Amino acid sequence: MYHKTYKKGTGQQSRLALLGKLGLMTGVVTLSLAACGSTNSSASTSTKATPASTQLTIEGNTAPATVNNLNPYNGQFGVDLMYNSLMLVDPINGTMSPELATSFKAVNSTTLEFTLRKGVKWSNGTPFTPADVVFTFDMLKKYPALDGGGVWNQLSSVTASGDTIIFKLSVPDVPLNLSLASVPIVSQAVWSKVANPATYTATSPVVTGPYTFGSFAPTKTVFKKNPLSFEASDVKPQTVAFLVGSASQSTNELLVANDTYDFSFNYFPDVQRTFVARNPKYNKYWFPAGGVVGLFMNLTSAPFNNPNFRRGISYAINRNTVENKALFGVEQVAPQTGLVLPGQQSWADPAIPNHGMITQNDQTALKYFKLAGYSQKNGKLVNSAGQQVSFSITVPNNYSDWVAAAQEISSELGKVGMNVSLNEPTAAVYTTNTQSGLFQAAMGSFGGSGNAYSTFNPLLNSSFAAPIKSIAVSNWGRFKSAAVDRELAKLAAATTNSAMIKATYPLQEVMYTQAPVIDLYYGGMWGLYSTKHWVGWPSAKNPYTLPATWDDDLLAILMHVRPA
Repeated sequence: MYHKTYKKGTGQQSRLALLGKLGLMTGVVTLSLAACGSTNSSASTSTKATPASTQLTIEGNTAPATVNNLNPYNGQFGVDLMYNSLMLVDPINGTMSPELATSFKAVNSTTLEFTLRKGVKWSNGTPFTPADVVFTFDMLKKYPALDGGGVWNQLSSVTASGDTIIFKLSVPDVPLNLSLASVPIVSQAVWSKVANPATYTATSPVVTGPYTFGSFAPTKTVFKKNPLSFEASDVKPQTVAFLVGSASQSTNELLVANDTYDFSFNYFPDVQRTFVARNPKYNKYWFPAGGVVGLFMNLTSAPFNNPNFRRGISYAINRNTVENKALFGVEQVAPQTGLVLPGQQSWADPAIPNHGMITQNDQTALKYFKLAGYSQKNGKLVNSAGQQVSFSITVPNNYSDWVAAAQEISSELGKVGMNVSLNEPTAAVYTTNTQSGLFQAAMGSFGGSGNAYSTFNPLLNSSFAAPIKSIAVSNWGRFKSAAVDRELAKLAAATTNSAMIKATYPLQEVMYTQAPVIDLYYGGMWGLYSTKHWVGWPSAKNPYTLPATWDDDLLAILMHVRPA
């Protein structure tokens, strides 16, 4: 389970605002990988009423908000700046940094402890206490709709001893610390009086974060600095404004490129020409890897139930060509290990050649196909009965980048004798069919949390492999292996970083030698920003977080930017 599901940013170019941030439900398209357009409302062209040197402007949702909803569990853009969590989780490498808690310790595989910061105040001046943390987690248990990360599936109790919060787990699951660390903490004095926290709109919330509510309009929400926050001196913008973006991709590109926002999240094809060249002095971008795009296969039926056949496919595909067709070369190809490099380089198994990178080689592909019982005959790849290998790749019809990738894969597999077609349903039908196992092969995505357990567990755990026609929110390729389940359990129980890293080696080996998913290329985090008014944005030279306009990433960004 990905550890950022609590702080959702809704909207922002269909898939775009979801990549790498919202739930690692492997195979479910919940990650932002490219711009496919939105279907919401029109743009706001409001100018900044506040001096640019004090207000930072961000592109928000594409739909005008009709209700000012500042509930941290189901609210609008910007709520992440108001509510602190226990710790900030780095999406690049999964490390944590202090927030309401200053330290974390895994006492053992079922006991996790966070030590709280002293002297924190709520925005109404009352003291923040350990009781607020215990109340928050008890509230999630009482109202499961708030427990987006499903932490109470593993928790047995949450208690406080002085300034230490003690989480007791029902099963070994040390990586749950990342989910626990990311839960926004609320005031017991306020929320204990709320009739239904799941539907509470919290129009004037009491918070500990560096920003509080400023003003609301359907096309613009403004947050102002919270002078009582322990982070007040760490953030330089006096106000942060979220403006509604355009539903039209072309209109939105003009708004972004022409200095409407200081910071936005969009995929621009040929970004140098369409964005940077419009104002080369100030317009900058960073498109780091936010997860892995791969070819998923239904492992319950032939030929995909044979790992040698899957390895043959892996060697038959030119990942560089596929990425170029999909993303015009702005991202890197992915290794066949499930890792996102270089962020997870320290996790890489040194025994796997070339960091798991696979180079297209048709002869190697044919060798694996032969081991699986398939050979070329008259230019066709056939089984022992002389039947040509034929299958379809399912891909949402409006995901232009994935469609382009699937078309290239079809072409390349055709060169080794397969008959591969595209099945292009709507996104809703795609999700239903892939989760139900009603597909042969499909484009999909996984990873992006910076934490290896959050990648491998939903991807490979047999417990997620529901029967065909039943919904599997994770592992919808239906990979099953008792041995792999045991390795995942070892990873979950590891209490030190070195033990965790070594526990991933067998899992990386499975990805490399059994290819339950064909890793293709990295899906990008499409950060666009202007240095006209603000500098200090995350970049390849200073990758302190991912360039996302939502979640803890945005809070980390606002702690780094400063007036130009």
